[in-house]
Amino acid sequence: MSYAEVAVNAPAGRPTYTYHVPGGLEVRAGQLVWVPFGVRTVRGVVVTVDDGSSRQDTRPILSVSPEYALSPRQLEAGTYISSRYLSSLYSAVSLFLPPGIERDPLVFYEAAEQPNGSAPVLKGLEAELYHAALEHRKLEARTLRRDGRASAVRRALDALVAQGILVRREIPRERRVGVRKEVTVTLCAGTDDIAVTQEMLHRKRADRQARVVEYLRAHGGVASARELRAATAATSSVLRAMSVQGLIEMSERRVWRATIAAQSSRETAALTLTSAQSRALDSIRCSLESWSFSENLLYGVTGSGKTELYLRAAELALAQGRQVVCLVPEIALAAQTVERFTSRFPGRVALLHSGLTLGQQRDEWEQVQRGDRDVVVGPRSALFAPLEKPGLIILDEEHEWAYKQEDIVPRYHARDVARHIAQLSGAVLMLGSATPDVETFHRAATGVTRLLELPSRIGGSAGLPPIEVVDMRDELRYGNTSLFSRALVSAMSEALSRREQVLLFLNRRGTATLVQCRRCSYVFACPRCSVALAYHATRNGLLCHRCGYATRVPERCPRCSSGRLRYLGVGTQRVVEEVRLLHPDAQVIRWDSDVPAKTRGGTALQDAIREGRADVVVGTQMVAKGHDFPGVTLVGVVGADVGLSVPDYRSSERSFQLLCQAAGRAGRGINPGRVVVQTYEPENYVLRCAATHDYPAFYQEEIRYRREAYYPPFCSMVRLLFSHVNEERCRRESERVAHELSRRVVASDLRITGPSPAFIRRLRGHYRWQVTLRGPQPTEVLADLELPRGWVVDVDPVSVA
Repeated sequence: MSYAEVAVNAPAGRPTYTYHVPGGLEVRAGQLVWVPFGVRTVRGVVVTVDDGSSRQDTRPILSVSPEYALSPRQLEAGTYISSRYLSSLYSAVSLFLPPGIERDPLVFYEAAEQPNGSAPVLKGLEAELYHAALEHRKLEARTLRRDGRASAVRRALDALVAQGILVRREIPRERRVGVRKEVTVTLCAGTDDIAVTQEMLHRKRADRQARVVEYLRAHGGVASARELRAATAATSSVLRAMSVQGLIEMSERRVWRATIAAQSSRETAALTLTSAQSRALDSIRCSLESWSFSENLLYGVTGSGKTELYLRAAELALAQGRQVVCLVPEIALAAQTVERFTSRFPGRVALLHSGLTLGQQRDEWEQVQRGDRDVVVGPRSALFAPLEKPGLIILDEEHEWAYKQEDIVPRYHARDVARHIAQLSGAVLMLGSATPDVETFHRAATGVTRLLELPSRIGGSAGLPPIEVVDMRDELRYGNTSLFSRALVSAMSEALSRREQVLLFLNRRGTATLVQCRRCSYVFACPRCSVALAYHATRNGLLCHRCGYATRVPERCPRCSSGRLRYLGVGTQRVVEEVRLLHPDAQVIRWDSDVPAKTRGGTALQDAIREGRADVVVGTQMVAKGHDFPGVTLVGVVGADVGLSVPDYRSSERSFQLLCQAAGRAGRGINPGRVVVQTYEPENYVLRCAATHDYPAFYQEEIRYRREAYYPPFCSMVRLLFSHVNEERCRRESERVAHELSRRVVASDLRITGPSPAFIRRLRGHYRWQVTLRGPQPTEVLADLELPRGWVVDVDPVSVA
């Protein structure tokens, strides 16, 4: 008998569980299976199969999903993710599964046979459920929980099962994403017979049939039935009659759901490379020709032509018969990147991201699996596309935090996983940024990663824009209490008078940061989070930016009943209002996460800016990430101090990157650019370095601080975060774990910080306390550590605030 080690989709303490393979069932490593786990039926992935000696007390594999199996490389990569980020093996390998593959089994309840045939004595909801089971013979769980009594029904069902009155059963079921098909019509008549056929049809007064023949003749003899109905008014009955006469053949074919990648794009030629680009490309070419792993940091200023190098490197990899993955940090950037790749490689690019419909995702995924698409573009999840021969993996804007998955397990970083997949595949890894992650640049500075530099802008751009730092304290002394400094107001007027575009950056959305009572200083706060509610004028209400709680603006203070309320702080909506007061004729676009996701993920905003339908763009960090808007000549950073005071060791790095990236949007066309930065801390080294576009100087300051304070890259870090509705319970549990960790520590180079409340002390109704570990191998002390429900373990967190 064969036995399989299966990674199961269940909260389990072991990576795999052993199941035996029933006779007549063929199972191989990588396949999806359904297995029993306790009283449940769960999905699993087969990791290994062997024909070892008989093992005791194994349960059988119930069924196999034959459509798809993970490759050995995908299983190995999933094992690495599980080990590296301390997640279950199933959650790691499931990253490689097709979109929509997950589905819970069908759960139902049946009445159990009772001793002596006697009916149990029940009352209330339990009696109702029992009699329903007797009447219908089978109760589906999903239909029982739709009447608003979900919790009560669940408790009653569990009690009946525990008493042996009901039996809980599960049936495996597959989720199948529908395949879209269309009817294709092919002209049967030969070229010489078409005229005779048309004359015959006209004599019979079959005008619509004649129009169908004429349309097919003019369009290569093939068209879809939908197209013919629109063009010739031919009905389905007309087409069926023509098919019976042998004039046409009708068949069904699969139609792929369209995405941005499938839209027609004008093919563009490669640009002439600068000498720096040529040197970088030669280095990439040598790595590709060696068919061995190499890691390269493409450090180039904004507008230096990094994307052109991505395209050239992709061309080299594709010429070798290998495949390419290009990751972008945000869905909003995917459209721009896809457009550039499809213009160079038409018909070969797939777009994968969660903003697509499930059908679109599955179609794109299948075209990659079939080999019809050999270039994949998308955010971090695109890294797990089913590529057989990856030769080049690109991370554009590699410094972005969005490459870290923080909300669900496994909490992986795409850069680290991409490195491992490239090593397994013998692929080339390209990391591109104008402001690299400090840890990435440290790897390059120490020779671990090859450094490729692009020190200047290309094309008709006039070099990096000069940055003017405005001390807002001086503006106050002058008597200017408005949102904009005199320099920024003047620069906006000049740019708009020349019909140039302006970009205003403020990494804070809404109209006002908080609303406060003038009499008693009460601040309107979220009832579920320890943060103030922001005022949004567009919805005339207060909104929590952490949990989404919303309420109307109260007329009076709930503490002292005063009606004198003041709105403090500034957000993007307020900036838009101020711009419209200054320039009522200007077309203003706001680009932040309050804009619908479908709009942000498409090309509508980018098209409006590129086509000149927007004079002023106001946005958060979304507009500072890699966009190329040639018409923007002025960038105004409204509040450069936002984020500098966050109690996180990466706050300075994050602020520097945002400032430089925002400034890099100016002057990318033929007209020179200009940047105005407003701040209350002009002496801060982050502002000083950003004002001169001096990343090396910033890096030296930052790496010195990291070395002295013992932060990455000089150590690894693990953040343990516990959350609970009861703060005292939260504190005690955090103290227990911190004490246990301290007892385990034997190495002096492992440091424990905490327990302490998180920066956001309460979030979505749960209090949060944290413990951080720093050291060479901090995960080692977590082995066999008992962590009850409520703990989150984040390896190499991008933030500890």
